[in-house]
Amino acid sequence: MPPHTANPVYTPGIFESPDMGAAMAIILTPEPGTSTEERWRIETPYLAGEMAGRLDLNANSLVLDYGCGIGRLSKVLIEATGCFVIGVDMAQRMRELAPVYVASPRFMVVSPEGFDALIDRGIKVDFGFASWVLQHCLEVERDIERIHAALGPMARFFMVNNLLRAVPTDRGWVHDGKSVEALLAARFDALDRYPFPPGISAPELTANSALSWWRRK
Repeated sequence: MPPHTANPVYTPGIFESPDMGAAMAIILTPEPGTSTEERWRIETPYLAGEMAGRLDLNANSLVLDYGCGIGRLSKVLIEATGCFVIGVDMAQRMRELAPVYVASPRFMVVSPEGFDALIDRGIKVDFGFASWVLQHCLEVERDIERIHAALGPMARFFMVNNLLRAVPTDRGWVHDGKSVEALLAARFDALDRYPFPPGISAPELTANSALSWWRRK
């Protein structure tokens, strides 16, 4: 990577992980006042409960986990509802670890390019979600279009995201000025938006993030 550049250089390699423990710390970073393990233990069932409680997911449901990582939320949703989940992740190592972690025949994982091939062949999902993902995507407009194309008519999408962008670069995490919520609003109807309840996530994250529900236009 060039040591001196006029603009920050995108570095997605930060999301590649040597092992399961490192992957967990990438997916849920330790924050002041809380650890990766504590976030995993508290935040994960809360988010899965939010989704399962608002949707009629069952053994016939096909769900999109966009930016699935090792499948932390896919695993809980499958166990709770019996749904099928397609995980999508750009990091090859995450895609290798996810089937091991989820350990279910109702889960599959593909690259974004592989998912594009499924979309081109007409696949439609009943529901989609992205947790702490779209804030990091360089070409987030393309990711939103991909999600929109995969969802069935009037299907809902659930997002957990920072209020500001955090794109990984050779100069650290960069806010590029884009608003993910504004970009989503061009393709989705906004249904609901709220913060984490106290005690679920780290205080700093709670103050600087939002949970939001959308419906495909």
